[in-house]
Amino acid sequence: MPRGEKLTDAIRYEKVDVLKNDLFLYIDSNPDKISSNIPVFYGHVMSALDNAFPDIDNNSYDNFIDDISFRIMKASPEAKSVEFIEKIISNALRCKKKKSGRSTLRILSGVKMMDIGRYREAIDYFSDYWKYDARIGMYIAYCYYALSGNEKKALHGEIDDRPSRLELQARETLLEMAKVKPSVNRFKQLDIKDTESMDRAFWLMTKKALEWFPNERWYVKIGIEKAKNDGNEEKRLQFLAYAVDKFYNDQDFLRENFYLKLEKRDGVGAAGIVKQMIQQNPNSLEPFYYGIKLSLLSNSKSTYNEFRDKALEKGMPNYLVQLFDLAIFVMRDEQREAKLQFKQLKKRFKSLHFYLVALDYLMNDIFSDDDILRHKTSKNAFFESIDKYAMQVIKIQE
Repeated sequence: MPRGEKLTDAIRYEKVDVLKNDLFLYIDSNPDKISSNIPVFYGHVMSALDNAFPDIDNNSYDNFIDDISFRIMKASPEAKSVEFIEKIISNALRCKKKKSGRSTLRILSGVKMMDIGRYREAIDYFSDYWKYDARIGMYIAYCYYALSGNEKKALHGEIDDRPSRLELQARETLLEMAKVKPSVNRFKQLDIKDTESMDRAFWLMTKKALEWFPNERWYVKIGIEKAKNDGNEEKRLQFLAYAVDKFYNDQDFLRENFYLKLEKRDGVGAAGIVKQMIQQNPNSLEPFYYGIKLSLLSNSKSTYNEFRDKALEKGMPNYLVQLFDLAIFVMRDEQREAKLQFKQLKKRFKSLHFYLVALDYLMNDIFSDDDILRHKTSKNAFFESIDKYAMQVIKIQE
């Protein structure tokens, strides 16, 4: 690409990925050659990036270096030694735009050490980074647990049901995580698709956590969150089934189950959860909104009116209910009623004007006969907009 020429973000990211994949192929085909002269290879990487993408932002640049570094760790036969890993880290740091980028490289080094069974070294590399991403904490607990198995073998397989010192360390790690409650997906560089050891470690330790501490709901919560992030439907269903059985009146898990029913288009199941949520929390606006949401999706006016009245009784803001009135007309393609309701909203609620401008634009597309696909897309956007707005108003967690 000629210097001075700028790419849109989407095109640039696509082209950066092409360059990255080309380098991956080269690394996989020439691991010994690269390993023997790491500084020279990193020099080539920097030159390729600078020449092809002179305007690339610092974060993308550094993430590229991280990805290349981890690929070398995976491909090189010398990457079983800490000395070689440290050589990769030092050379990668010299390439990075931000000189504070050591943490990601150390975390990736920990993944490599865990992958080859160097558990003590992995624990050292992971350090205290578990406080920022729960996955790392699970990896540390897994390393201790794996070491405990090795410890028992070293004792000539003596039968002893008591947990070993290292197993107790794994349990202590899990307990400390439950106290701190770190996020489960902060380090995006850990979203590596082709490293089975990472998934194996995470799911084994969540399973062990629930065996050891069955009343700690946080382990279930991060299991569901990771499953959703990964698109792992099997694990999501498994952990949600556990949650529904063990923590049947927990609002977070009821909410999660409600949205799963919606995804599966199980209206009867979703309605049952709404009923349960109302029984558990009769003064909360959340379940009454979910009832309204179901009625909007099903275009059921009678159900809508039922939940609308209850929501008003429970103190739902009038302007929000009036927006729902607009929504039910729009979703049912009742153009005349929708336009009348829209005029009433503009007249009565001046503070909504900024938002109504966007809704007006979508309504014009929805009630246009020009394009069926555009009509459907606009209606979906209208519903999603009302949904997001309502969730913000009544402070529903996602």
